[in-house]
Amino acid sequence: MKKITLISAIALMISTNLFAQNQVENVAKEILKAYKTKDVELLKKHASGILKLTISKSYFEDDNIRKDLKAVESWDGKIKGIGYKTGSIAGKQIKTASVYFADIPNSDDIYEVLLSNYDNQGWVMFGEGLATEKKADFEKLSKTVSSDTIPETTKVNKEFSVETANGDTFNNITSKKITECFNKLDDDNFFIILNHKDNFLQAAYSDKGYTVEYKENGIQYTAKDLLSKEKTINLFIKYFNTDKNWNKDTEWEKQ
Repeated sequence: MKKITLISAIALMISTNLFAQNQVENVAKEILKAYKTKDVELLKKHASGILKLTISKSYFEDDNIRKDLKAVESWDGKIKGIGYKTGSIAGKQIKTASVYFADIPNSDDIYEVLLSNYDNQGWVMFGEGLATEKKADFEKLSKTVSSDTIPETTKVNKEFSVETANGDTFNNITSKKITECFNKLDDDNFFIILNHKDNFLQAAYSDKGYTVEYKENGIQYTAKDLLSKEKTINLFIKYFNTDKNWNKDTEWEKQ
């Protein structure tokens, strides 16, 4: 039964990423088609916010837009690659996709369509949609869409324990217990520590975000930026699940 469950989970993950990739590719192609044919309504379909109000026939006469149009006019209809990033704004998840569609001649840069997906509301143009980027930077992007949300489980791990500022200590914990502890943090009960053998991951609460630190092999590190509650919880659950890449999406500095 365990093997069947694992295979099903992998299949679901692959199909989810393929579905998201197809969505992104289709939206990017329609945006490129709209720019290439100067189709106002098609471009509005994929624009976001106030930008919809600025798109008219004269929109394509703007000097900055006309520069980008040169790349689109010679586009061969193919997508060369897609890269993704995930973050958060005001506690809401935002994903961005860079859709590489052409090379810039005699340069290390590429042309791309930029898309965003705010709080899983669907993929739309990020700004005017067209941009350039260093090919080396594009290649560092993730090739799969991250949900940035890790399922809570009831699986007990006896190697970990949790303690909070109010004196509570919990052994034989689950990821669900970690989230419960986070939901009780406030100005008085302001920190949480997840202990693992001689190492730990800890976070201090404030109304501006979480200060996060960890200790590994006797060396302590601090996140360069304050993290959102969602990202901090996900970081803790990845650490709890012994994900080998648990800390890769956060910038750290040695203390």
